[in-house]
Amino acid sequence: MSEKEKLISMLKENEDIKRYQRLEKLINSNKELKSKMGELKSIQKQLVNAKHIGKTQAIESFQNRYDELYQSLLDYPLMSDYMALQSDINELLQSIVSIIEEGIEKDFE
Repeated sequence: MSEKEKLISMLKENEDIKRYQRLEKLINSNKELKSKMGELKSIQKQLVNAKHIGKTQAIESFQNRYDELYQSLLDYPLMSDYMALQSDINELLQSIVSIIEEGIEKDFE
């Protein structure tokens, strides 16, 4: 089994990832939650764009809308768990990327 296959297998067997995927299916089957998640992602993109071009008023407006919508999503059962898992999984993936980058950099030294 190659290192890539081992990594893929490890990720597929990770309990946090499995739980996240189950929660994601539940969220996607709920039209209201799915819509709010889509809106949250849209506002997040607009916020990033506003920060990139330095639009101070837009940044504040988007940040307020984002925070309000995020808080309203946390009122739904399981959403806080979903959001926490999403954060944990992102950290895991960032760690994996860092390990791979370090290994590649060492190979070129």
